[in-house]
Amino acid sequence: MQVVFVDDESRVLAGIERTLAMSDADWNCRFFTSGQQALDALADCPADVVVSDMRMPCMDGAALLGKVRDQWPGTLRIVLSGYSDTECTLRMLDVAHQFVAKPCDNAVLLATLEGALSLRALFSDPSVLDVIGRVNRLPSAPRVFAELTRLLADPASDARQVSRLLGSDPALSARIMQLANSAYFTGCGDGAIKSVGDAINRLGIDQVRLLVLASQVFADAAEDPFVDQLQRSSLHASTLAAQIVTRHSAQAATAALLARIGLLVPDLRDEVGQDARTDCDTPLQACVGAY
Repeated sequence: MQVVFVDDESRVLAGIERTLAMSDADWNCRFFTSGQQALDALADCPADVVVSDMRMPCMDGAALLGKVRDQWPGTLRIVLSGYSDTECTLRMLDVAHQFVAKPCDNAVLLATLEGALSLRALFSDPSVLDVIGRVNRLPSAPRVFAELTRLLADPASDARQVSRLLGSDPALSARIMQLANSAYFTGCGDGAIKSVGDAINRLGIDQVRLLVLASQVFADAAEDPFVDQLQRSSLHASTLAAQIVTRHSAQAATAALLARIGLLVPDLRDEVGQDARTDCDTPLQACVGAY
């Protein structure tokens, strides 16, 4: 596995290199102090993963990972950042697969890489990685989008109303949970968010309103019978799951809602894509959804 680390602070890179030297990871790692250096090296030898700091001079992490996505869409993209401002968050959402807080325990970074690479190993066809690597956002059901826009524009709306509506749509739920579980919004000791309601409680209604609308998650929303049908069937599954699993009903509902989210990727919607399986006999659309 080829892994590239980019940070303008040499001491940060040195710390990561020391951690890797003490681990059992069998990776070919390269370290660069600027985005341009990394791009030049990637042109000669592409990487399976690129880990980049967000705040760097000349070319920041968002710009670098955007170029990586365009030129090598199958490459996993991870961002390191100690900043939590909304502009940075919105820019990173379009280009990064995972977020890691900075400063962080290098062991945590190593575990994140191992988890990401193990998931990537489920895909035997590189063309599939290229397809999903180019996906910036998933389509939501237009009727849900319209109602959410109205609700978020209303100062009198509360978290329960927003949670109920967000929790009815797979694409919206995935985005808001990605935000809530990112390094920008997780405090010291906070656990992983496993339900939409908990995600909204962590972010706060004002932050949800700003991020959801400003990130233009729904900019390309259009009438699509497949998206609408998937949203309805996923909501039905989510409702049933909450009734069946009473002890952890919120988590069960979210899991059921997101179970088929991979089918929102257009290239996987035909019969071949829906029935395809990985080498581990896992449905391909399920792996894509996890990815």
